[in-house]
Amino acid sequence: MPSAVSKDELCESILDFATNGTYPDSQDLVSLDFPLSLLPEELRRISEVREQVQKEICALSNNTKLDVDGWIFQARQLHTDIERSRDIAREIVAQHERTLPLQAAVKDASAKVNLVQTELTFNQAVTDVLEKAREFCSRIDDGQKAVEEERITDAIAYVESAESFLKDAKLSGYDGLSNILHENASHLRKSIIELLRLQWASEVRINKNEMALHINNEPDQSKLYTLIESLSQLHVLESVNNFFQRDLMESIIQPIIVSHVPGEGCEVSVDNHGLKVGKAVSTSVSEVFNRLAVVLSYLQKKLPLSILEPLSQSIIPTISTTLCDSWLTPSIPLDVDHLQAFEGTLTSVKDFCGLIEGFGWHGQESLASWIDQFPRLWLTCRRVDSLDQVRKILIHSNGATKEVTRVEKQMVTSDDDVLLDSGAMDEWDADWDDENEEEPKQAATDEDDVSAWGLEDEAENEAKADDDADDAWGWGDDNEDRNPVEKEEAPLRNPHQEKSSSKPTAAKEITLTETYMVTDIPDSIITLVMRQISDSQSLSGPDFSTSRVVSSKTGLTALPTLILAMFKAIASSFYSLKLNAGNIHLYNDSMYLAEQVRNIVTEQQMARLLSDVDGLERFARLSYSKEMQTQRTIVTDLLDGSQGFIHCSEQPFLKECENAIDATVDRIRDLFKEWKGILSHSALLQAMGSLVSTVINKTIIDIEDLSDISEEESQQLLSFCNKLSKLEDMFMPEPATDGVSTAAVYVRNWLKFQYLISILESSLADIRYLWTEGELSLEFTGGEVIDLINALFAESDHRRKTISEIRRTHVGT
Repeated sequence: MPSAVSKDELCESILDFATNGTYPDSQDLVSLDFPLSLLPEELRRISEVREQVQKEICALSNNTKLDVDGWIFQARQLHTDIERSRDIAREIVAQHERTLPLQAAVKDASAKVNLVQTELTFNQAVTDVLEKAREFCSRIDDGQKAVEEERITDAIAYVESAESFLKDAKLSGYDGLSNILHENASHLRKSIIELLRLQWASEVRINKNEMALHINNEPDQSKLYTLIESLSQLHVLESVNNFFQRDLMESIIQPIIVSHVPGEGCEVSVDNHGLKVGKAVSTSVSEVFNRLAVVLSYLQKKLPLSILEPLSQSIIPTISTTLCDSWLTPSIPLDVDHLQAFEGTLTSVKDFCGLIEGFGWHGQESLASWIDQFPRLWLTCRRVDSLDQVRKILIHSNGATKEVTRVEKQMVTSDDDVLLDSGAMDEWDADWDDENEEEPKQAATDEDDVSAWGLEDEAENEAKADDDADDAWGWGDDNEDRNPVEKEEAPLRNPHQEKSSSKPTAAKEITLTETYMVTDIPDSIITLVMRQISDSQSLSGPDFSTSRVVSSKTGLTALPTLILAMFKAIASSFYSLKLNAGNIHLYNDSMYLAEQVRNIVTEQQMARLLSDVDGLERFARLSYSKEMQTQRTIVTDLLDGSQGFIHCSEQPFLKECENAIDATVDRIRDLFKEWKGILSHSALLQAMGSLVSTVINKTIIDIEDLSDISEEESQQLLSFCNKLSKLEDMFMPEPATDGVSTAAVYVRNWLKFQYLISILESSLADIRYLWTEGELSLEFTGGEVIDLINALFAESDHRRKTISEIRRTHVGT
């Protein structure tokens, strides 16, 4: 043990830990081992401390002994009280158990009393309900008896009394009985209503089979008034009125105003037995109004006001509308010669409206309005009829044609004498429109078929809309689709202008005459147009000075515009379906129609139709243009079968090329034969020239695109070109003479095509001569000729010299 820690300190630290639970503060004490030799000493000290604690506890117990005794006494007293309370509780329970039989007896007696009271209440309620039911049934029985005796007033009083009593009886808790009583009341009401309807049918009878009407002839009509009052009390007057109005319309009114056969109506007779509708006979509009006046007068005389007011409100508007739709409007005369006679009909309508107003009725406003609007309605009917006549003209046309002549005087300079003498004057109408003389020359294009008939003005004129027709009928909507076709058309250079010199030359007037074919349609259209104009002039005369339709004379002058617009709107469909070469016929007919309308403008001084003339000419050009575009597409597609003449000397390409050329030539000749009997000669040559120009232009381009042409291919190409060149016979003067062919006039690039044939069969020396001494340079550029030489001839000094010469003479070509 370290000397620093004594035995006494070690024992004290152990004692403190045992008694107080404290640890020693000294580290030495904590780390020191407790020796066994100190154990007795330590136990002694612990025993002393324990004895001391026991003594302290005993001392404390002696001080609190008196308090504990008091607590024990109180606990014993409490136990005694609890036992006494238990005894009292047991006594109470015993007493309660002795009263249970008495309580059950009281409860049973109370239940019996309540049951008796409930029975008494129920019996009283049943008695009251039965009394009410007996009283209600008594009223119902009285009501049924009154019905049997046809005492309508008493019966209505009984049923109303019964229904009022039933409402106040408060039978909501007796659903079964209440339903039975309500059914009895409803049955009585139905019986009364049925009796009233029977009496109404006896007073106002409508026999549907015989179409007869009979109303009681009593002077005072007292029974009918009483009957109406009773119907009103039962709230069925409206229903009875509706049935009466329906039967009256179906059996009496409609046979008069509704005609199953146009122009026929049923007769009407009135006698002591009533009003009767007879059989259908031929009837005028005035007679229909007279018969209706008889019917309405009979109703106004026989029926009381309470029936007439709703009746007039129901049938008069229907009658007025039906008369307008079924008789007045269909009877409007389209011929002005019948207008005077129709004035009597208008007077009948006016008198009929006055009759209705005299009765104090309403609903005839549509008739009065129809009279006021008659001029406008007449003009509308004329407009509808005119447009329908256009449709009928096109439908009924059998396609019959006739030959017409077109004559025009034209100033021709002496420079044109060559063309006149050579027969080229067939092209006289290539500059048909006067305004072309003022237009600048336009560049040549591939499409040149429109200039022969003034079609070059299409692009300019198409932008000008016709106010009277285009806006009303939407012609401008079609222009969007047609413009691409028109844009492809280009004017042909006027041969006269090309051959004329800058020197002034003397001019002389010549008369140009051509014939072409038109169908029977234009003359019918012109007849229809002239009818409108002549009728308008008739309305301006003294015979119609007091006529209601005199204000429509101006509207008649607008109908020709609509007629021509209708023709333009539907003609394309009819011509394409009914006629071969429909667009060509439509072109001729439209141009002829425009010429006739122009004559009307001059003769009748109707400048307003000038825009229609322009519109017809534009329409004609458009039809012509569409047909030419279609045919150009066809011949181009046929020629495409040659596949650009590649390997044209080898099979199977040779066969394909031959078929393509033959099909193209046959197509053009077929069109020539078909159109020859339709178009004028100059227009025919113009059309054929356009198609041939399309073919040779494509042929030239295809040949120029060939980079290498062998000798065999050159021979085949020459053969193909010669076949196409034979189409020149279409441009020879008729009858066949020694005249000059006009192919160069009508076929663009015809000379270039002939030079191409020469190049294909010529040597380098010949080509060089044509270039330097001939007119080859007028048709071909230097580059085109060089490309053809490179394709046709092999590399050599002679070829190089020829190409060098061409380049030298035309630098930059």
